[in-house]
Amino acid sequence: MSLLTIIQNVCAEIDLDPPTAVMSSADPQIMQLRILSTRAGRDLMREHDWSTLMVQRQFATTGANPEPAEPPADWDRFAANSKIWNASRLWQLNGPVEPQTWQRNRIINSNPVPQIWRMAGGKLDIHPNAAGETMAYEYISGFWVANGEATYAANWANDTDTARFPEDLLELSLIWRWKRAKGLDYGEEIASFERSKEAAIGADRAAAPVDLSLPARGQAPENYWPGTITVSNS
Repeated sequence: MSLLTIIQNVCAEIDLDPPTAVMSSADPQIMQLRILSTRAGRDLMREHDWSTLMVQRQFATTGANPEPAEPPADWDRFAANSKIWNASRLWQLNGPVEPQTWQRNRIINSNPVPQIWRMAGGKLDIHPNAAGETMAYEYISGFWVANGEATYAANWANDTDTARFPEDLLELSLIWRWKRAKGLDYGEEIASFERSKEAAIGADRAAAPVDLSLPARGQAPENYWPGTITVSNS
């Protein structure tokens, strides 16, 4: 699907004439649907750490505080439970630290091991920050629109643009948003959207299988102790 087909499908659902173009349309109804679709896309991007939006980032430190180019322009947030690693020293940085901890370490010119980090002015701040070290972390990209095979953006630009997460969710979200904007009842539509969204999130979320069977040969349970307990008879 594409932006055009998304709007066409929604128009068919809400009994409007499907457009032949979206971005160049001067029809107030189509313009409203385009704006609502942008809001729907941004909300979906923020409601879940979609695997298609997850980026593995590595960079070489410059030694500056904060790092001038980190995080990159498409960064929206760190992935849930993600950590920042110093791949050069093979340790995980501590953070984000609160202002009091940061100031104390800076004022006394400490050298914490591992290093500490925080966000300052939207940039990644590391202390101490030695130049030339390799840092790694995972983040969620805010560029949820695909303009081509490898070109992404935060907003629609062309009728042929596609979303990087399930586009049927955009359609369902767009329908209830349009009904709400028109003052119509949208309870059933939003409920349908929420059910589909939870199903899509569940399918996208990685989870290890739960094995309730006994350990296989050669394996040991987590609480297994390899020692021997000797009980005295005396």
